[in-house]
Amino acid sequence: MNTTLEKFQTTRNELAAGLIEREQEVDALLLAMLAGEHALLVGPPGTAKTMLATLLAEWMSGRRFTTLLTKYSMPEDVFGPVDVRGLKEGRYRRITDGRLADAHVALVDETFKASSAILNCLLTAMEERLFDNDGRREPIPLEIMIGCSNEWPGSNGDADAKELGALFDRFTIRKAVRSIGTDRGRHRLMYEPIAPTLSTRITPEELKTARAEAAALPFGDPAQEAAAEILRKLAEEGITPGDRRLRKAVAVARAAAWLEGHAQVERADLECWQWVLWVDPAEQPEKAAKIVSRIANPEGAKITSFLMEAEQIIRETDQKDLAATATACKKLGEIHEKLKESRGRKAEQGAAHVAGEIKRIRLATVEAL
Repeated sequence: MNTTLEKFQTTRNELAAGLIEREQEVDALLLAMLAGEHALLVGPPGTAKTMLATLLAEWMSGRRFTTLLTKYSMPEDVFGPVDVRGLKEGRYRRITDGRLADAHVALVDETFKASSAILNCLLTAMEERLFDNDGRREPIPLEIMIGCSNEWPGSNGDADAKELGALFDRFTIRKAVRSIGTDRGRHRLMYEPIAPTLSTRITPEELKTARAEAAALPFGDPAQEAAAEILRKLAEEGITPGDRRLRKAVAVARAAAWLEGHAQVERADLECWQWVLWVDPAEQPEKAAKIVSRIANPEGAKITSFLMEAEQIIRETDQKDLAATATACKKLGEIHEKLKESRGRKAEQGAAHVAGEIKRIRLATVEAL
C-alpha cells in the first residue's frame, strides 16, 4: 500500500477517534491539503475548530504560522515588520521570517476580522502563492491556509461584507461546525479525556507526491453523470458556483478518491462537493448538502437517516423505565443490523456507535434498578 496514503488514512482515523463528532471536519481539512486548496471552519466558540486546525498544522513537518486577527491587527502582525535598515537605503522590505509568507501551513483565527490592508496581501498569498515585497512578487511556500471563524462574513450585516467576499471565495472548502449533538458525544466531552495524538508526520515532499497522484486520477463515467446531475439540480435551486469554483471542485473530488484508495473518481467521491459548490452562506449550504448527498451517495444518505433515527430513540428513552429501555434496545438493534448490512466507513462507524449506545443504555438501566 502507498505509504503516504497510509499516513493520511491513519491520521484521519486518529483525529476522528480523538475528537468528538468531527469526522467531516477532519475530512474537509485533509481534502483541502490534498487538493492544494484552503479550508474554512465556521461555528460557535468552543467547538474544537482551532484544536483540529492546530493538530493538522503540527502533523505537517513544515513551518507553521498562527495568528488571531482583530480589527486592530496590522500588516506587521501577519507579514512581518519593515526592515529599518532597508528604509535607509530607500527600500521598503518586510522581514518575513516566522510570518505567513515564510510558512507552509497558516492558521488564521477570526479570519474575517482582517483589515483592508491585510486583505489584499492575503488574497495574493492564497491564490497565487506570491507575496509583494519591495516592489517584487516573491514565491512563498504556503501549502494550506486554514481559516476559523465564529460567523460567516456579512452575517451581521457588515458594511464590508462585499469586500470580504473575495477572501471568502479563496476558501475552496467551507464547512459549518456545530456543537456536539448526541448524548454519547456530550458524555465523552464532560467525563472522558480529550487528547488526540498523531503517530505520524508528513513532509512537504510527501504532500507534493500525494497531490500529483490525486490529480492524475480520472473521472469515471458514473461520476461524470452524477456531476452533471448535481449541477443541474443546484441550478434549479438558484445555486450557480463560478467557473473557478467548478474547476477546483474537480481537484477536491480527485483528492477524495485518492484518500479512499480508489483508482478513479467514483460517484460517492463527489459527496465532498457539499462543502464546495455553493456561494451564499445564508441558505445554500443546506440545500447543496441535500442535493449532493442524494445524488452522489444515496447509500450514505440512507445511513444518515438510520443514525438520526437512532439518536432520536436514544434521546427519548427513559433509562429508568425497564419496558421503555427494552423497546429502545430492540429498535436500536434493528438499526444496527441495517448498518452492518451497508457498506463503507460511515456504516462501520455508525454500527459501532449504535452498538456502544445499546450497551450503555443497558448498563445505565441496570444501575438505575
